Formats: sequence, C-alpha cells, structure tokens
Amino acid sequence: MKNILTRNLKALIEAEREDELQHLLAGLHPADVAEVLEAQDPELQARVFSLLPPEKASEVLLELSEFSRDQLVRTLPVERLAEIVGHMDSDDATDIVAELPAEHQLVVLDSIEPDDSAEVRRLLLYDEETAGGIMQLELISGREEETVAEVIERIRIKGDEVEDLNYVFVVDDMNRLRGQVSLRRLLLASPERRLEEIMTPCEFVVGAHEDQEHVAQKFMKYDARSAPVVDEQGYLLGRITVDDVFDVVFEEVDEDFYRMAGTSEEELYSDKVFTISRLRLPWLLTNLTGGLVTGYLVWLFKVTLQDVIALVTFIPAIMALGGSVGIQSSTIVVRSMALGRVGSGQIFQVLFKEFRVALILGLVCGLGGALVARFWHGRASLGLIVGVSMMLAITLSALLGAVSPAVFRRLNIDPALASGPFVTMCNDIVGILLYMGIATAFLKLLV
Repeated sequence: MKNILTRNLKALIEAEREDELQHLLAGLHPADVAEVLEAQDPELQARVFSLLPPEKASEVLLELSEFSRDQLVRTLPVERLAEIVGHMDSDDATDIVAELPAEHQLVVLDSIEPDDSAEVRRLLLYDEETAGGIMQLELISGREEETVAEVIERIRIKGDEVEDLNYVFVVDDMNRLRGQVSLRRLLLASPERRLEEIMTPCEFVVGAHEDQEHVAQKFMKYDARSAPVVDEQGYLLGRITVDDVFDVVFEEVDEDFYRMAGTSEEELYSDKVFTISRLRLPWLLTNLTGGLVTGYLVWLFKVTLQDVIALVTFIPAIMALGGSVGIQSSTIVVRSMALGRVGSGQIFQVLFKEFRVALILGLVCGLGGALVARFWHGRASLGLIVGVSMMLAITLSALLGAVSPAVFRRLNIDPALASGPFVTMCNDIVGILLYMGIATAFLKLLV
C-alpha cells in the first residue's frame, strides 16, 4: 500500500495536480500519511506536508519519527508552525515548541491563542523526561459538592477539548485532589447526587517531577488508562493518559537498544558518513582499548605461552564465553530495572541468582573445555587449567554483567550503557587474567 501511495503522490506532484493530491491526503489516516512521508526525501516531504490543512498537519506531525519531525519542523515558516501547534493538545504542543530555537518559541507562543500559550509556557517549566513534561492540562474536574448533572453539563461544553476522557477528577475548593469518578459511574449515577458521594480514591497519583520511567511502571502495574498529576502540596495540575505512556515506553526501549549497541536512532535517518562514524566511534574506541589491554596482558604472560603454546588455542573460547554470558546477565538486569522489577534493595538477590546460573553454565562449559583440551593436546593438566579457567571466567563475567547496571544507576548513569562494549571489554580482561594467571601458577604441571 505504501508503495502505491508513494507512486501516486509522486505522479500527482510531477503533474502539478495539487487539488487531487490534497483530496488523496484528506482521505488517509494521519499515520498512513506519516508512513508515506517517512519514505520520501526531505524536499518532497516538505512539499507534500505544505498541502495539509493545519488540523491534519498537526496529527501527521505527531505520527512522524522524532528525527523526521525535527527535520520537517526546521523547514516550516514560523507562522505555519504556529497554526499547526494551535490544533494540538498542550503536551504535544509543548514537545514541538521545546525543540525550537528560543526566538522561534516566542513567535509561536505569541501567535497562538492566549490560553493555549499560557498552558504551553507552564509545561515548558518541567523537564521533558518528568511527569510534568509529558502531562496534558486538558481534563475535566469537579468540586466535591457539585452534582452529577452539573459535571455532565460541563463535559458537554468542554468535551471537544478533552480527548480520551476516562475519569472526572474530584477536587476541593482549593483545587486539591480528593478522588476520581469514572465516566461509566458518572453516567449511571442519579443526576442530583454529589461527586463526593460517588467518587473513589485514585488508583495512584503522579508527582509532577517524577521520572517518566517510574510513571510508565505505575501504569503497567495498575493497568491504568489515565492518572492525575499533582504538585508537592497535592494540587491538581494535569493528567497523563495511556497513549502518553506508550510513547515513553517505546522511546525508552529504543534508547536502551541503541545505547547497548553503541549507536543512536539518528543513524537510521542519516546518510552522512561522518555523522554515523561519530555515533559509532566512542564504543569502537572502548573495544579498541579493551583489545589493546588484553593484548598487553597476553604479552606479559609470553613466557608461559612460549613454554606451552597449546594455551593459545583456548584464548578465543574463554574470551567469547565470558563476553557472551556477561552481556546476557547485563541485558536481563537492565530490562528488569527498566520494567521496575529490580529495586536497589533487590540487587543482592539478583546477584545470587546470576551466581547460581553462572556456576551451572561454568561447570558445563568448563567440563566441555577440559575434555577437549585433554583429548586434543593429550594432557590432563592442560584440561584441568582450561576447565577451571572457563568456569571462573564465566562465573565472574556473569556477576560483573549483573552488577554493572546497578553501579551505573547508583552513579546516575543510564544502566543501558553498562551493556555491550563495556561489559565485553571488562570480561575479556578478566578472562585473560584468570586464564594466564592459573596457567602460570600451574606451569610445572604443563612442562
């Protein structure tokens, strides 16, 4: 479908039949338009996007990838951008405005409706990765003493402004959160009943400065559709809906994935070889450093290797096994942290579990390596050294892979950085030190 749409778009543009092109775009879902635009070069993207009416353009812009969205926004005249932003919810409008240069932000904020401008300015005060940064100010609230009929009338008046209405939040006269009423419960209640009679406690409440990852974990834990956001004193500020949380989850997963691979999402959309090289180079330099250190350690044990050259044949296996099990452990711990399944008080339980798993893996692989060494080179002593080295390298590598994310988190560094090249480098060094150290200690058995 995408290929057919792309061909039709290009044919209509080349024939300068803009009316037909606008008609074609009007009948497509914003997500389909965004998918087609992603496949076009920047010039064609901008040309097609310029034909969309502001309301449709606002929906399409939010469906684009972050890279394509930023690229497109840079090509838009400020006046056109202000029109588009004016049709967005407060949280989405804030995301767009926050990426603009300071001077363009002021122009856009001055061009949209005063109420919308005030909302965006409020949200810009919060860090973009906190609950305040992803919340929207559009909501329906009612005071405790208000009746069901009064609130339903308010929903009729403000309904177009508030999408995905799941709850009416109940507040006191000072706008402090007291509870919530589901839309279903509200519709089934008698019109004269007061909100305080039918309200229920909120499943959970989100603090404005709470990290967005913690918010996502709460949504998954309680299977919630929306949640109120409050300040330190409990005053209702806004709400977060489940679609905002989906965006956060996908964003965090993508970010962790790219960081573990030592690259960035930007590489997907860039054709600039120097930009791609800059993104990949830091982790490759980390690997280079690890390789040089490992090579230096091998050089230090050159006497041992000269006496028993058969030791060289097992260096790749020990390094590969240590690196693999270390990455496995670190990946599991990083994902468990991201899903909220491992807290600071549970890290010792995780280490103990990884130790037991690694011990089993080490015993099996070590036994296999020992048997290969014994029958390949005909020396039982070499088999003993290879087997013990493999077992210890796997066990320590697993522990290192499990503890690294916890250390990174304690240092306020993304635990995802503890995976991949970092773990591989450390495990290579640990594996060689163990192998060569044990071989040197038992050299008399080998010669």
